[in-house]
Amino acid sequence: MSLSFDSSDNLGNQSPLSLTPYQKFMYALNSKESKRQYPKRLQRFLDFIDIRSNSIEENCNVFYEKIEVKEDGILWLENELFKFFSLQNQRVESGEISTETIKNYLKPIKRFCEMNKVNVNWKIISKGIKKGIRYSNDRPPTIEEIRKLIQYPDRRVKPIVLVMISSGIRVSSWSYLSWGDFTPIYKDEKLIAAKLKVFNTKTKNYYYSYVTPEAYESVKEWMVFRESFGERIGPNSCIIRNLWQIKSQRYGNYLGLAKHPKKLSATGIRVLINDAWKIQGLREKRTPKHGEFNFRKYDFKSVHGFRKFFETECQKVMRELIVSMLMSHDTGIVQHYLRPKEEDVLTEYQKAMPLLTVNQDENSLNEKVKELEEQNKTSIYVIKGKMEEKDEKVKELEAKYQTMNGILQNLLKSISSVDESGKQTIAKQLIEEGIFN
Repeated sequence: MSLSFDSSDNLGNQSPLSLTPYQKFMYALNSKESKRQYPKRLQRFLDFIDIRSNSIEENCNVFYEKIEVKEDGILWLENELFKFFSLQNQRVESGEISTETIKNYLKPIKRFCEMNKVNVNWKIISKGIKKGIRYSNDRPPTIEEIRKLIQYPDRRVKPIVLVMISSGIRVSSWSYLSWGDFTPIYKDEKLIAAKLKVFNTKTKNYYYSYVTPEAYESVKEWMVFRESFGERIGPNSCIIRNLWQIKSQRYGNYLGLAKHPKKLSATGIRVLINDAWKIQGLREKRTPKHGEFNFRKYDFKSVHGFRKFFETECQKVMRELIVSMLMSHDTGIVQHYLRPKEEDVLTEYQKAMPLLTVNQDENSLNEKVKELEEQNKTSIYVIKGKMEEKDEKVKELEAKYQTMNGILQNLLKSISSVDESGKQTIAKQLIEEGIFN
């Protein structure tokens, strides 16, 4: 039987005394992702104890009533939890799930009980749950894998990937990003980076990071593409939106759907990237080795792997505390002691930019072309200047010639009346002075 999940916590004007167990549970879930995932994960346990109905809300209320009605309700619940997590431990041993999955099952059950004052001894429940080494077998995607991923036909994939690997933002931050949050930075009329205003959905605070010129140009190209189909692009425009039909296959005319964008949620972005990895053939499932309890189904995480790529590459050349600051890591040192100037942070970030740029050869070639174009412009300017200088000298010589010719004509007229010996004397003086050879 299919279950409906209401992710809202619509409590209305009810007093705390009239709230249902389900409403109290939802009240404690702050983020959209928690509201989406916790009820579904809680239902896994409710299925195990055979509580199934048409809605998760009804199931939660039945679950609470069952605990209250039983004389030994807490003891019954603890026994069911022992059985449930023993089964999950077996699934870990068989390679079906990871230890992280067990933790994800535990959290919503514990949250429900805490909000409804069901006093389970969580210490003894947690004792037997298998624990693994965090981050084991987990790596970031390689630059070659990323390069192939952004060749995926959907135009949205490239800006998503390039922004995430060059800024280290969480996927949840996409829900709050708009075009006005990107501020290009120029030096000597050259784009050197772009500052990014980011919302941390965990701390509910804004922070800043940077993206490479490659990432910024990719986003800009995507926004211009949307604008060409009639969408009004402004500072408040979302970055990643739904697709629209460009042409009607039957009539060949443009449709107006592009003018009415719908923001793609963080979940939608996750699904899009998952599909891209799969279709590009870049993320295959792993087969666990014998006795490998804490195995990863994949070599790297679909979306969080981009954040890990950013951290791994930046730590090679940047100060670790600056990296943590750009990733908005929750570290007391960063928050209270590390307050560097933005220009110093940008200087550090620029050290890592070559490592965060995917199409390095293409970008280098473009830079070389621009450099040659500038050199060509300079050469043309110099040649033009030399030509103009030569023209001026020619004009100057022509003017001198005209002047000398006039003087000579006057001189010839003056000496026409002079006798032969006088002419010889004048000629001798002109030759000696270098006027004539």
